[in-house]
Amino acid sequence: MPRLPAEWSNSLPMLPSLRLGACDHVGVPRVCRALAADALPDGRMMALLAERAAPLVVAALRETGQIAMLATSPRTNRTLHLKGRDARVQPALPSHAALLALRRDTLSQELADVDGFAGAPFLAHWYDVQVGDLVAVYFSVTGAWNQTPGPHAGQPIDLEAGP
Repeated sequence: MPRLPAEWSNSLPMLPSLRLGACDHVGVPRVCRALAADALPDGRMMALLAERAAPLVVAALRETGQIAMLATSPRTNRTLHLKGRDARVQPALPSHAALLALRRDTLSQELADVDGFAGAPFLAHWYDVQVGDLVAVYFSVTGAWNQTPGPHAGQPIDLEAGP
């Protein structure tokens, strides 16, 4: 299974601002904010989102399996763009609570360094969710791009062959 190079998979925890997109069976795009993401040891990605905040995205993922995810550092604008075709939606696990809290804290710290976002009161609203109200979306990476503003924006990232 293709996987991100270590440079990108290891930096994913420092890219805590997450958007997730999908298209339904007639091609209507749906977009939401994901609350946490992680690269799994087998090369797949996992993203957590609140189903109540994104029912159309979850429905589209279940219909088509097509997914796009952007992971960004608000402080540096470093941005990773991923795509996949085999997204699976499953209930989040109790163990995901720690990842959720870690990504919330990282995003809060990142936003503290950005003018106009001190305190980021909206984070309390976004992350006011119980693990039982989350879904975990798992997908294999079929394409990746560096979307960091600058001379390399839009450049594809060469995926590595998995074991």
